[in-house]
Amino acid sequence: MSTDTLYVASSDVVDCDIGGDRALLNMQDNTYFTLNATASEIWIALSQPKSIGDLVDLITERFEVSVEECRPDVEHLVSEMVAAGIVGNATPIASS
Repeated sequence: MSTDTLYVASSDVVDCDIGGDRALLNMQDNTYFTLNATASEIWIALSQPKSIGDLVDLITERFEVSVEECRPDVEHLVSEMVAAGIVGNATPIASS
């Protein structure tokens, strides 16, 4: 995954907290997902465009995990979310 790509949660997904985990419903195809606490943190962060690096930084700050362990897991989760249609690429703002 490119380190420059920004990802953002789809506006077609509704979610709610279920005791630290999250339940997601994709309103486009009625697909239901559940996320553990770590994946929930990523989902919440993706309410605004974030890079893989941003997400890895977030998780390593909140949980006891090294960057080396975290990055592949974050990349895998985000790629699965993109494939499921609940996360998409955000258009970066061009700098002047």
